[in-house]
Amino acid sequence: MVYRNKPSVQWGGRIGKSNYQLPKFSAFRTGEEFKPSRLHTFMHTFIDHIHHLRLEEQLFVLGENVYDLNHKAYDQLFATELKRLAMQTNDRKSKVQLEDLADNFQFTRYILKSVRSAGFKDEQQANQITHDLVSQLLLGSLFEFDPAVIPFGKRFSVSVANAIRNVVAKQNNRQRLIPSIPISDEEGVGIPSSQIAGQTVGTVDQGLTDEFAKFVHSRLGPLGSAVLKSKLDGDEVKGLVGSVELGGPTSYRIKQMVIAIKQLAREFFAERDDDVALGQIERALDSEKKTMERRFGKREHYV
Repeated sequence: MVYRNKPSVQWGGRIGKSNYQLPKFSAFRTGEEFKPSRLHTFMHTFIDHIHHLRLEEQLFVLGENVYDLNHKAYDQLFATELKRLAMQTNDRKSKVQLEDLADNFQFTRYILKSVRSAGFKDEQQANQITHDLVSQLLLGSLFEFDPAVIPFGKRFSVSVANAIRNVVAKQNNRQRLIPSIPISDEEGVGIPSSQIAGQTVGTVDQGLTDEFAKFVHSRLGPLGSAVLKSKLDGDEVKGLVGSVELGGPTSYRIKQMVIAIKQLAREFFAERDDDVALGQIERALDSEKKTMERRFGKREHYV
C-alpha cells in the first residue's frame, strides 16, 4: 500500500562525528523508494556509514594511548579495509595483491619510519603524528579507487609521503613564528632559535613561570598543575596515567590537558604582551627531558 498523502520523511544528516551523509529518502510519497534497486543503494550506503562510525570509534580508543602504539591493532584496521576492497574488485590479480598486503604488510611500522625519517625524532611526537596520519588515511579516500588501475602499494606510499609533507609544512610555518633569541649555552651560541627548534632556548623568568603555574592550577586544578610540573621538570607525563591522587586520568585525558595548558598560556602571556615567554612555554610542553633541564633547570615545586 502506498501512502501518498503522508508527509515526506527525510533520513539523513550526521550521526556522531562522521562526515558521512545518508541520502535523503522520502519514504511515504510515491512508492518509488521501495523499488529493490533504490532500497539496495540506501542499505549499502547505510552499512558503509555504520562501518565508518565504528572505524572512528576504534581509532579514538587507540588514540588514548599513543605513548605506546599498538602496531598490530592499527595494521588490523588497514587489513580489514583492504579485504573489503578486495571483495569489491573483479580483477583477480588485484584481489590477490590486496589480500597479500592485508596479511603481510606492516603499515604502521612503515608510516612511523617515514615520520622519523622526516625529522620527527621525539618518540611521543612521532607516535602522535603516526596516529594522526593513520586516522587521516583510514577515514579519508585512500580506499576509494580501482585497484586494477593503480596498485595499492603505490597509492599508499604516495599518500603517506603527501601527508607527511603537509605535516612538515605546518611545522615549518610554526617555526617561522619563533623569535630569534641569542642562546647563552656553549652549544649554538648566537644561532637563532628558529634554526635549532627543539634545542636550547632562552630561560623563562622564574617568577613569571610560577605565576603561570598558579594560573593553570586555578583553571585546571591539581591535574593541570601536575602535567605542567612534569613538563617543566622534563619528566614523562605518561607517569601520571592512572594516578589515584589525580583521579586516575587516562593518557587521552592528559593529552587533552596539555592542549588546555597551551591555550591558557596564550591567554596568560597575551595579557602580558610577552610572545617570547609564550613561545618558550609552548615548546617546553613538547620537549624531552634533556632539553628541559638545559632550558629551565629543575623546579622544586609549583603551586
